[in-house]
Amino acid sequence: MSKQWSLASRYLVLALIIGLIIWFIVAANALWGPLAISALLAFVLNPVVVLVNKRTRLERHWVVLLVYLMALALIVALAIIIVPNLPQHIDSFSIQFENIIAQVITNFEEPISILGMQISMATLISLLPSLSFSAAQADIIIDIIRSTSTNIAWVLIVVVTTYYLLQDWLRLRAWILKAVPSEYEYDFTRIYIQLRDVWQRYLQGQLRLMIIVGFVTGVAATAIGLQGAWLFGLLAGIFDVVMSVGPMIVMIFAAIVALFTGSAYLPIPNVWFALLVLVIFGLIQVIENIWLRPRIMRQTLRLHPALVFVGVIAALATAGILVALIIVPLMSSVLVIARYLYCKILDIDPWD
Repeated sequence: MSKQWSLASRYLVLALIIGLIIWFIVAANALWGPLAISALLAFVLNPVVVLVNKRTRLERHWVVLLVYLMALALIVALAIIIVPNLPQHIDSFSIQFENIIAQVITNFEEPISILGMQISMATLISLLPSLSFSAAQADIIIDIIRSTSTNIAWVLIVVVTTYYLLQDWLRLRAWILKAVPSEYEYDFTRIYIQLRDVWQRYLQGQLRLMIIVGFVTGVAATAIGLQGAWLFGLLAGIFDVVMSVGPMIVMIFAAIVALFTGSAYLPIPNVWFALLVLVIFGLIQVIENIWLRPRIMRQTLRLHPALVFVGVIAALATAGILVALIIVPLMSSVLVIARYLYCKILDIDPWD
């Protein structure tokens, strides 16, 4: 029979284990970003795996392999289509940008009067640094992007980890449930179901919002003659995942383009057209945040819009875009756990 440890020994070992865990979390902080991406990708792909598994009745490991290879093939195909054309598009953008600057200089050759002061826009623009580009500079930019944003080791970690999370999730979940003491197994299962529902419904609701916002923005921008209307619609849909902040950035860029280029067919000054763009994009965001988003997500994210806005800003400022993408369901998950702890502390049944 194994000799029992004394109470002091058990506390000492527990303290050492907690210290090692904290040390590992701090030392391996660069690893958490790729792991978070892997977990998010696995979470997004898992419903597809479950659906195909039910429809085809294939074994899960074959379905995971099939779905994963199809997802990788789609990513590779997009890379093959987009990457070779990036230098050409960047060079084309630089030419268009120079044309826009030239148009601005032409439109504002006459000084404007603000509060009785005459301001020459041509003089102000001449003070700006040169913004011209060349094909060689575009190639340098692409090389910098490739060298700083793609690390083969991290990519391999994401690819391999996502695959094994999909492959072994059922066994991993069973192992976690088995590790929970039997008297807490029911509570843990209920918490797991609530957290799973929060993330699934958030992703489903966010996808619906992205499609609606992107389509409405594209149609509205086309209706008023904004240059690159459907591109701004696409960007509005994509950046809507970073609630409030993402659409605000797209709105500002759209207003800048409107100020420089004007409307394709509305006979109004560029300044008024830029204000019109701000009003329309802002109105879309007001409708989304006040009416559409609460209707779609009211059953999952019981969070005040102000709290969501502060959370997104804080995540962007302190932890970067990755955390900002998941901060809303993360806050909702924390509330689920906090509510359970609150009920247990006050000796209230958390499942009433």
